[in-house]
Amino acid sequence: MIALEYLDGHEQSEFEQSPSLIATNIGKSAGHVRRRMRTLTAAGLVERTNDTAGYYAITELGRRYLQGELTDPETMDLRAFDPDNT
Repeated sequence: MIALEYLDGHEQSEFEQSPSLIATNIGKSAGHVRRRMRTLTAAGLVERTNDTAGYYAITELGRRYLQGELTDPETMDLRAFDPDNT
């Protein structure tokens, strides 16, 4: 969840980044980050903020996930998106 933590770790409340810039800042390949962004978007943890530029921002659900504040049903719903849980 490094990409999710990166999007949450900035002072700006509406911080958004492209997958390429996220990749540069977390030391992963752009392809890896793009794949993760698709999964995180499907899970509702991030959202695309600009369809033409492909920017992403963390959602309130994503912030609550990182803070360990999800309800049990929310946690169960997210298990379907965990690559280690397949």
